[in-house]
Amino acid sequence: MSVGLHILNGDGSEMTRKDKEFQKIPQSEEEDIRMNLARSFNAGQHLETWRDAIKGNPKALGWCFFSLFSCIMWGYDGLASSIVLAIGQFRKDYGNDNFRQGEYIIPVIWQLGLGAASLFGLLFGGVGAGFVSKKWGRQICMAVSYSLSIAGVFLQYYSSPGNMPMLFGGKVLAGIPLGVFITIAPTYCAEIAPFALRGSVTAAVNWSLVLGQCLAYVVMRQTQYSDGPNAYLILFAIQWVFAGAALLALPFFPESPYHLVSQGRIEKAKKNIRRLRKSGFDVDGYIASIEVDLETQARTEREASFKECFRGKNSKRTLIAMSTFFIQSICGIGWIIGYMAYFLQLGGLSEASSFDATVALSFLMLLGNMAGWIFVEKFGRRDTALYGCITLASSLFLIGISATIPSKKAIWAQVSFMAVWSFTYQSTIGSVAWPIVTEVSKSSLRGHTQSLATVTQGLVGAVSGVSLPFLVNPDQLNMGGRVAFIYGGILGFSCLGVWRYYPETKGRTFEEIDRLFEMGINTRRFKQTKLAAE
Repeated sequence: MSVGLHILNGDGSEMTRKDKEFQKIPQSEEEDIRMNLARSFNAGQHLETWRDAIKGNPKALGWCFFSLFSCIMWGYDGLASSIVLAIGQFRKDYGNDNFRQGEYIIPVIWQLGLGAASLFGLLFGGVGAGFVSKKWGRQICMAVSYSLSIAGVFLQYYSSPGNMPMLFGGKVLAGIPLGVFITIAPTYCAEIAPFALRGSVTAAVNWSLVLGQCLAYVVMRQTQYSDGPNAYLILFAIQWVFAGAALLALPFFPESPYHLVSQGRIEKAKKNIRRLRKSGFDVDGYIASIEVDLETQARTEREASFKECFRGKNSKRTLIAMSTFFIQSICGIGWIIGYMAYFLQLGGLSEASSFDATVALSFLMLLGNMAGWIFVEKFGRRDTALYGCITLASSLFLIGISATIPSKKAIWAQVSFMAVWSFTYQSTIGSVAWPIVTEVSKSSLRGHTQSLATVTQGLVGAVSGVSLPFLVNPDQLNMGGRVAFIYGGILGFSCLGVWRYYPETKGRTFEEIDRLFEMGINTRRFKQTKLAAE
């Protein structure tokens, strides 16, 4: 890629005569000027406090949170697929009563099918998002995704009562946008957010997911006693509200300057930067920083590709990014969040008590995620991930031990340990995974790496989703809370990988992170390493 340096007057107008003179500058001198502009800009970013960043960048933060709106929808839809199993009317309409007299269950094959449908769509969307966002940008990606979501919910809504194949098709179609949202939102936030807030804003991706899950639990709690199919149809229909509201605002959504610069659309990038940033913001420095960031990668590669993600030193960065979503999916999240109410009912709690417990724990997760915003910046990415994984593994083993005791008090003990797990997950690995994925990714491969991480999450979630019904269903292995031993064991081994390979990227620009990896610095020593520019 070859991008020229662009200089503006103080009023923002282009310096045409100066540009003509600048074209006469030798290429090496042009690069030096660009590099100096970028370094000056990055130095200024290091000096900005989080208070200054909040006060001076309300528009940028506002559009970051608009992109997170898609993650609220992701959290809602992703959970709605599994919590409907806890609604008696849904089991009656779509299940059978072969297990207990007068009680209905969804056959395991359809439980697997519904879970796999969303995951299949998520995988497809995650892979496709990398290609589409690179060529056409984030805005087009999101517009298509919201439209697909509306169509998918339409199939789900009109599958009632009992049309499982139609429900399955709706889940597949609605799952595609989930893969896009979970890929685009953190990438956009990392590129748009002020440097001092980048970790917190990308960590807010998970807060948005949890908020969506909370809304799903609240809707379920309020509609469970509705007459007939409305007990679960309202749960589906709410998704139309999300998609419709987003489509109305999307025409005003500013495309990422990173994407625009990578496509050579410098003037459009400048225009969007002025929309996003306060008056007096160093537009030229920001453009130069992006150009340097992208051109550094262009020296060693002609075009970003998934193959490039696993070539040379890129492979380590890609595997670290993928591993964070692996840990997210294998630490018991699908079981505790998706099957909590169903599992507690099988353990002996009433339907109302199980719903109350899930609503309470979901809001505890929301608070935990807000704590994660602080942990990510105060303790850094590496320590937050490491100590979080250790605490999660310990909580899972305690849940498993409690499950071996056959009493109602033991069930409530499991709920208590689930509360510890819920807060810890959301305040540590649930929050920190997002900034880790976006920061360890090579700048020119960020979209592709994010897609691979999403695919990893989907594949691991698929394996877990296929296994769970066989592990917890009363007509199968009926393990109950003892399934926590499986998740705890895998997570225990994962802690070793986090300790050995995870870098500390807090307080580093994307350019600095790229340099540290290119220099071959041990990832455990990133925090202590001083770069010449510092």
